[in-house]
Amino acid sequence: MSDKAYHSLLTSLPHIDSLFDSKVTPISRYQLERRLSGLNFDERKYLGMIEQLMHWDQAKDDADDAELIKFATRTRDQVNSQVLRELIDWRLDMRTVVAALRRKKAGEKAPSEPRWSFGTRYEFIRRNWNVPYFNLQFTFPWLPDVARYMENDQSLELEKELLQAVWEQLDRISTKERFSFEAVVIYLLRWNLVSRWTTYNSEIAIERFDQLVENALGDFASDLPD
Repeated sequence: MSDKAYHSLLTSLPHIDSLFDSKVTPISRYQLERRLSGLNFDERKYLGMIEQLMHWDQAKDDADDAELIKFATRTRDQVNSQVLRELIDWRLDMRTVVAALRRKKAGEKAPSEPRWSFGTRYEFIRRNWNVPYFNLQFTFPWLPDVARYMENDQSLELEKELLQAVWEQLDRISTKERFSFEAVVIYLLRWNLVSRWTTYNSEIAIERFDQLVENALGDFASDLPD
């Protein structure tokens, strides 16, 4: 796709200016897919691979690590953009450090296998397992807050901190990429973050409503039909 075509595509998409203030995504997934259909075959393929690799929900910590490592390596090797390769590395490093924090909280020792996770920091983390924040708090300034929220089982605050960290990383990249394939990738990843947060907010609202109803009904709640 030419620079002019990227310009036309990106200017046709509604602006995403906020994460936590968003109530809904600025464009539906169906409409977004229609706009992205103008990308060529290879661009669509790479976009799909990067989204699958980096999507908040599709890279769960309980996923098959061996398969994810293979997929991450294949994706990184096929993507020609250094900007996107660095973004992939950063996101995988985030996933690795968060997984390491969860392991430590569960009382696990340092991984014994050399290639135990993804990205560029897994060996450094393994060597610094007993050091606070794996000695990565300056590389990842959000790490101390994430560790504290995780330790205190503050799931909402933890989710917000991680989403905000990804959002800010995309912001840093977007200042250098305006009308390019990289800019299209950044837009899609931002859309995913807003979708994740608005869905998460809706889930919380439903849980809180159910709790309020249960509290109001008191002992009568157990007598209600399912």
